[in-house]
Amino acid sequence: MTQTDMAGFKRDTPSLWSRFLRISLENKVLLLVILFISVAFFVGAMVIYGQYQVTLKKHYEQFGQLLTAVVSAGGEMRLNTTLSPELRLQSFVDSVIAVSTDVAAIEFYDPQGTLIYQSYRDVSPELLANSLDFVAPIKNTAGQAPLGQVHVKLTGETMRDLANATKTIVVVVFVFAWIISILALLSNTYVQSKCLRQLVRGVQRLSTGDFGYKIADGELWGELKVLAEAFNDMSERLRAYEDQNLDTLTFERNKLEAMLLSIADGVLVCDTAGVVSIVNQPACQMLGVGSPDVLMGAEIRDYVTIEGDRCFVPLLAAYEAKMAELSDAAEGLSASHAKPAVSKRVGQDPPGMFSYMLDLSQVTVKVMVSSIQDANGNVLGRVMILHDVTKEAEVDKLKTNFISNVSHELRTPVTTIKSYVDTIYNHGKELDADTYQEFIETIHLETDRLKKLVNDILDFSRLEAGTFQLDKSFEEITPVINLTVQSVKVLAEKKNLTLTTALESNLPKVSMNSESIERVLRNLLSNAIKYTPEGGRIKVRAEVVRGNRWLEVSVEDTGVGISEEHLPFIFDRFYRVENKVHTVKGTGLGLHLVKVAIENHHQGEVFVQSAVGTGSTFGFRLPVFSPKELTETQPAASGQTGVPIA
Repeated sequence: MTQTDMAGFKRDTPSLWSRFLRISLENKVLLLVILFISVAFFVGAMVIYGQYQVTLKKHYEQFGQLLTAVVSAGGEMRLNTTLSPELRLQSFVDSVIAVSTDVAAIEFYDPQGTLIYQSYRDVSPELLANSLDFVAPIKNTAGQAPLGQVHVKLTGETMRDLANATKTIVVVVFVFAWIISILALLSNTYVQSKCLRQLVRGVQRLSTGDFGYKIADGELWGELKVLAEAFNDMSERLRAYEDQNLDTLTFERNKLEAMLLSIADGVLVCDTAGVVSIVNQPACQMLGVGSPDVLMGAEIRDYVTIEGDRCFVPLLAAYEAKMAELSDAAEGLSASHAKPAVSKRVGQDPPGMFSYMLDLSQVTVKVMVSSIQDANGNVLGRVMILHDVTKEAEVDKLKTNFISNVSHELRTPVTTIKSYVDTIYNHGKELDADTYQEFIETIHLETDRLKKLVNDILDFSRLEAGTFQLDKSFEEITPVINLTVQSVKVLAEKKNLTLTTALESNLPKVSMNSESIERVLRNLLSNAIKYTPEGGRIKVRAEVVRGNRWLEVSVEDTGVGISEEHLPFIFDRFYRVENKVHTVKGTGLGLHLVKVAIENHHQGEVFVQSAVGTGSTFGFRLPVFSPKELTETQPAASGQTGVPIA
């Protein structure tokens, strides 16, 4: 059905059925119940009213028959007399008509059907035509033939009045009963709905996690009260279960966080969007962040290094690309129903792990990335383990430089020796004596140089071994110093260097390996000669210091010196200042061998003092023992790793 609005546009008018379909199911049921009650009351009223009409008509007919019989009996008495029967009938009929308003007319007929007497009430012709006609014979008490018939016509007004009154009463009673029923139904529905709304509100509170919420059941009854009590019990149990689970989860989370925060490596835990949820202090130190609060809640992609690089952006991009590649490979294997070949390579990342190197401002970090998944395999986030590999990277770099330096250092004397030997072998007879002697001297020097390089490498591998121990004895150090100084004098004289010694008299004996101490001194003197320009001075000192508990030997030069930032690392293996400042080649093992020999195998200590352009002083100290201390420590002197020194 359509209607036309004021603008002239036709619009659809929703039908009653469509409107009914739009209402809620609860209201639909309520309307259907009301409709059912209304129909039931209407049908019941109609049935009761119809039954009453039948009964009323039946009793009215009985009343008419009885009245007719009474009139017939009265007519007999008056017809059997000879004293003016018409007059007596008139008086009798008038009295009957006067008594009952329902009597419209009374007629008396003889046996032949001839009208004897009739009397009519003043009624309308229509009412008279529709009146009920009751007929009864006029019996003869003498036993003779009937005297005739009497006709009584009733208008039925009393019956109609009673019917109308009864109809009104039935309608009023049923309307009141219908209204009371509807009100009772609506009241019950309202109360039930109110109780159900309380239950719904309670369920909603539970769905939001408000465990322990209780429904007020004071106004409830019956099954609703039982249901509310069951709901409250369930809510209380859920609250207790939640408290227990929260305690367990909190304990497990705190334990996990404590474990993550206490490990030495850096730990970063992010969600799928990259927002940091857990970070420990080592990670902050590696990333140059003062406090974990700076990173908590921030997206890790937004982290910027001092140089302005977003270093985690390429890391996560590479990780996601790797995971996508593995996912595609897994789907391909699943589609072909093929089993992947098992292969394990050295240095290969474990399954699900991804490694990435980050070069930060101060450190080099190896980042291991792995996804966090639930029991169904859904990715919840990522965990990143940050391992500081700065030292390893530096060692690798130093090793590379060491191999390059050693290769160069070994190749130079070998090439020189090979060239001079080839010349002597092929043209030896053509060389004069001076040239020949010069070639032999050069070969001798290069051979010594080659021997020193090989010895340094052998000493390094031998002294670095944890099981190697030097054989030491209790002896004087002065002869070792004089012998070593004498052996390098030729090298010092070639550079026009002044080499002197300042040794205290009566130096005490110390527990040492003379060959090892000689190599230590030779290394220190060789470095002093190497880095001291022509015309410089080198002085070797030996004295007792620190309350006669230490024997100190030092080599002082007037060379180029070493800047202060290199001094803490000067004794590290493979560390070479030449790579940064100087141009003199070397293996970077000499000073490290000095440190290992003195500290690890003689329980002493090394030291250095230097300034750029002024010179350097390298030296070592050896512990001095009294005879009693020597007796107590001598059996373990060759194998000890430390001696108590006052």
